[in-house]
Amino acid sequence: MRNESPSAYLLWAVLSCIFLVFLILHLWAYDRFNCLRWNAGRQPGTFKRVMTYCYLGTVPLLVVFSTATAAIKFSEGFVALPSGSIVPKPLALWGSQNLRLLLPLYFVLSVAWSLELVTHLEELTFWLFLLHQGPKKREWFHSWEFKTWCLGSIIAVLGMPLTTLATRNMLDMCQTYIFLVGSSAGTTTTLCFLYVLFRFPTFVKRVKAGGAEPDVVVRLSTFYQLNQIRVMFRFLFTVPLLIVAIDALQPPFSVVIHPLLPPGDYFARFALDFLLMVGGIGCFVSSAITLLVFFPRSFTHEAGYTARMHVPLNSRKVPSTTS
Repeated sequence: MRNESPSAYLLWAVLSCIFLVFLILHLWAYDRFNCLRWNAGRQPGTFKRVMTYCYLGTVPLLVVFSTATAAIKFSEGFVALPSGSIVPKPLALWGSQNLRLLLPLYFVLSVAWSLELVTHLEELTFWLFLLHQGPKKREWFHSWEFKTWCLGSIIAVLGMPLTTLATRNMLDMCQTYIFLVGSSAGTTTTLCFLYVLFRFPTFVKRVKAGGAEPDVVVRLSTFYQLNQIRVMFRFLFTVPLLIVAIDALQPPFSVVIHPLLPPGDYFARFALDFLLMVGGIGCFVSSAITLLVFFPRSFTHEAGYTARMHVPLNSRKVPSTTS
């Protein structure tokens, strides 16, 4: 942990708590929390439940990390340097009790980030599986996309906590390595998702030409619009944190604040907090959009209406409703 101000983590805490409330309200309106049951849905299964619980487990862990970190930073306060600068208290001057809490909080962050990577990688590989479907139907659990997700998930679930474990003896750089590994993996996955966005309009046209129901086409089009917005916020989440991590590992090329900056270097002080705040906004906005994709509400169905297929009068064949 470097010289981040308490306000940056306070924003993370506020956003995480707001998102947790939004999550609860959305799931209640979706199906009164029935989707959380193991055998819920029309296609119950272990894979679906694992994905649901991985995504939902990320949120409370981020709440714990952000609120606890903000509280610790505010309790430690600020210190005046001999140069005249007033900065957040360096880690070397922290109280022993807060120092003992720091490593468990880093493990909480690493576990939360690993679950987030598992969820985002599953979305990427599953959309790739759908886009690559040809005349010969493939099984998801026997596809190379599913195997890629399994391998990537194992690396994420083991790699993020192991990063924290490997750097536990240098607390001042532990969070830097967590940011570096997590944001690098997240940025790579998001870059691959650009391919999905590029191919998605053609996929929707193919589904529509195959005679899919209007609800299916509308839902796919909605997913396309949501994913466009989410990819933008995913970059706003991972790229700023990647910059912060690289900056901490390359002090000669410092972009953001250095612990012993001269008093007049206000831009560097602003840059660190700005990047952390942008990263927090990108994280929770993209997570909220993921919630809308995972648990999409249909206001048409909730209002008691059902879309009907339009059959031209001169058509001799009723179009198929296969989705």
